[in-house]
Amino acid sequence: MTDRYYITTAISYPNGKPHIGHAYELIATDAIARFMRLDGKDVFFL
Repeated sequence: MTDRYYITTAISYPNGKPHIGHAYELIATDAIARFMRLDGKDVFFL
């Protein structure tokens, strides 16, 4: 049985201009999800 790993990002709201923080969050969580998949985890990335 594989370990499960859940990861999510914050909801982006359209009330401000996009900035580097939005990109950083998405890239960082994607990198973590990919690493956990390589480590054999069953990843749920929302």
